[in-house]
Amino acid sequence: MNHPYLRALSIALITFLLGSGIDYLTGMETALGLDTLFKIRGTRPPPVEVVVVAMDETSETRLGVGQDLTRWRGFHAKLIQELQQQGAELIVFDLQFIAPHPDHDPAFAAAMQKAGNVLVTDCVQKLRRGVEDFYGRDECSESNQQPFVQKEGTQQLSEQLIAMRKIIPTPALAQFVLDHAPFYLTNDAENSIIRESWVFLDALAETPTLPVVTWLYYLQHNGTLQGITQLNTPFSVGLTERRRQCLSGAPLSSAIPQKEAILQAINNIICLEDSRYLDFYGPPQTLRIESYSDVYDGKVNNLQGKVVFVGKANRKFSPGKTDYFQTPFTDTRSGRMAGVEIMATQFANLLEDRFVTSPYPQALWYLLFGLWVGLLLTQFAGLPGIVASLLLSGVYAGLAIWYFKRSGAWLPVAVPLLIQLPVAWLMSLLDSRRDLLRERKRILAFVQQIFPQWIHFVPTSPGQWSPEKSTEARSFERDVNGLCLATDIEGYTTVAAQHTPHEMWELLNEYYQVLSHPVTMHDGIIADVTGDAMMAVWIDLPVATQRLAACLAALEMELAVERFNEATRVGRLPTRIGLHEGDMTLGKLDAGEGSHYRAIGDTVVTASRIQGVNKYLGTKILASAPFAAHLNNIVSRSVGLFRLVGREEPLALLEIVGMGPDVGKAKDKLCKQFAGGLAAFQQGQWDEAVIRFQILLSTQGEDGPSRFYLNLALAYQKNPPLEWEGIVTLEGK
Repeated sequence: MNHPYLRALSIALITFLLGSGIDYLTGMETALGLDTLFKIRGTRPPPVEVVVVAMDETSETRLGVGQDLTRWRGFHAKLIQELQQQGAELIVFDLQFIAPHPDHDPAFAAAMQKAGNVLVTDCVQKLRRGVEDFYGRDECSESNQQPFVQKEGTQQLSEQLIAMRKIIPTPALAQFVLDHAPFYLTNDAENSIIRESWVFLDALAETPTLPVVTWLYYLQHNGTLQGITQLNTPFSVGLTERRRQCLSGAPLSSAIPQKEAILQAINNIICLEDSRYLDFYGPPQTLRIESYSDVYDGKVNNLQGKVVFVGKANRKFSPGKTDYFQTPFTDTRSGRMAGVEIMATQFANLLEDRFVTSPYPQALWYLLFGLWVGLLLTQFAGLPGIVASLLLSGVYAGLAIWYFKRSGAWLPVAVPLLIQLPVAWLMSLLDSRRDLLRERKRILAFVQQIFPQWIHFVPTSPGQWSPEKSTEARSFERDVNGLCLATDIEGYTTVAAQHTPHEMWELLNEYYQVLSHPVTMHDGIIADVTGDAMMAVWIDLPVATQRLAACLAALEMELAVERFNEATRVGRLPTRIGLHEGDMTLGKLDAGEGSHYRAIGDTVVTASRIQGVNKYLGTKILASAPFAAHLNNIVSRSVGLFRLVGREEPLALLEIVGMGPDVGKAKDKLCKQFAGGLAAFQQGQWDEAVIRFQILLSTQGEDGPSRFYLNLALAYQKNPPLEWEGIVTLEGK
C-alpha cells in the first residue's frame, strides 16, 4: 500500500476498530476518559435555586432519632411548616413512606396538604430469580417480599428472571402530596461509580423519575410553562403518556414562538434517551447543604424560591453502603455521595439544560482522530511524524478539556490518546520498515539482473531474500550512458580530527542512510561510497526522466542533510553535490585477491570535479549545463564557464536552485540580477560587473556566486587577463 492516503486510511480504520473494540469490552472511555475530564475540570458553581436538607449526624443526635429512618417522620410536619414560612418553592423528600405510622401520619399529611408543594419518592424494587434476590431501598425491600409473578401451584420461580416494580407511599400520605415518582440508582459493587441517571424508567412502564417531575413543577410555578399546553393530570402520569406518544412517533404539542426553546428542552427530555450522563458539580457537599435540625429550629434563612431536597446525607464521616454512591469526584477523603445529592444534581442539570453529552457519536471521533494521526504520520515519516502527531494529540486534548469545561461536551480522550495514538505509531514504524525492505529488494533484483557479482555488497535483511550463492557467468563490465551524482563533505578532515574513529563510524553510518534514501526513492543506484564521498548513477531510463529524478534526489538530499545537521550532536556534515551526464562503464576492478564493482569513466571524474566547484561559489548543487535543460519543473541559474582541473575543454555549469513552486519571487529576482552581472563579466566589462554584483549583494543579501565574481572582477580591474574568453580557470579541485 504505497499511496500515502491509503496508508492514512488503513491507520484510521485499524486504530478505530481496535479502539472501539477495547472501549466496548472495557468501558475505558467512560471509566478513565470521562472521570479524568471531571478531575481536570474541577468543581463548578451549582444553581443557587437548589438546596439539600441533610438528615445528618448532628440532626440524629439533636432530635434523638439515631439510625432508624422511621423515627424521623414525627419531625417532618414541622420541617414543612418551617420551609413554607421561608418561602421554599418546592419540597422534595428523597424518602419512602411505605409503612403507615398512625401516630405521625395525620400531622404530616396535614402539613403537606397545607403547603401544596411537597413531592415524595416512590420506591423501586428489582426482583431477580424468583423470590431469591430483592433489590431496592431497605424499607421497600424488607416490607415487600412477595414475588412479582409466580407459577401455578406452590412451585417458586427459580429460573433467571429480572423484573421491576414501584411501590408508592402509604395512601394516608399519597393523597396529599403534590406528586410522587421513583428515583432509582444502581448500587452495584462491580460498577459502583454513578455517572448517569435515568430521566425515564422505560423498564417500569415509561415512568418519569422524580427530578424530571420536580423540574416540570418548578417551571410551572415560576410561569415558564405559560403558553405551553399543560397536563390536566399530575405530571408523573401525564409525562408517561407523553413519552409513550413520543416513542410511538406521534407529534407533541407546539408552543408560542417565545417558548420554542423551553419546549424543545422538554421534548428532548421526553423523547430522547431514557438516561443522561450527569454533569457533577464537584465532590460531596458541593451543593448547598443545610442540616435538618438547623432548618427544623428556624436557624436557616435565604430559602425563598428554593427547591429543597430532603434526605439522608452524612457530613462528618464516610457513610456506609446504603444509599451512598461513588461518583467521578469521590475518593477516600471526600467519602461517597448521598443519593439525595445525586437527585439534586440531576434536577440542577435539568434546570441548566446541561448534561454531559457527546456532540457526535464517539465512534466518529475515534475515526476522525485516527485519520488525522494517519495523515500526519504518512506525510511526515519517522520522528517528525511522531512529533507532529503528538502535538496534534496535545491540541486535541486541550480542546476536549476546554469544551468539557465550557458546556459539558464530552470528546473521547482515553481511547484516542492511550490506544489509537501508540498503535498508529507502531503501524507507521512497521510501514517504514516495509518500505525499506521493499527498496532493498528492488536494488537486489536490479543487481541480480545487471551485475550478479555485486550481490555480496548489497545489504540484505534476514528472512526477506537469499542471495544466490552461485550465478552463471556474465560480463564483468557494461558500457552505459547515464547520469552521475557525486557528493563530498565540506570540512570532513576537521570533523574527523575532533572525534574517535568509532564516533565517526556511527556518524557516517547514519549520514549515508540519510543521503541514500532520496537516491533509491528516485530510482537511482548507489555505485560507490568512499570515506566522505558518495557516487550515485541513473541508467536505463528515458533521458528526461533520469535528469528530473537526479535533480529531485539532489534537492531532497540537500534538505535531508540540513535536517540531519540540525538533529545531530556529534558534528555537522555540510554536503556539496555535483551532477554530470555522459558515458561510463559499470564493472569490476581486480585488486590483488579482491574485486570492487563501481562506475568508471570521465563522467564520474567530471561529476566529482563539478561538486568541488561548490566550495568556490558557496553553492550546494551544481550541474553541467545540458543536464538541467528542458526541465520545466526545476529552477536553475547559469553560474558561468569553467575550465576544471585536468580538463582543457571549458564546461558551462548551472546551480540547481529548487522546484518551481518552491522558489519565491525574491530568489527569482536574484537569479535575473545575477544573470546581468555574469553577462557583463563574461564580456570583460569589469566596471559594469562590479557595479551589478555590488548592487545585488546590497539589495538581495549574501550570495556565493555573486561574491565570487565580484572578487574576480575587482582583481581583473587592476590586472586584466591578456586573452579573455569569458572562462574561469580553477587551479584546485
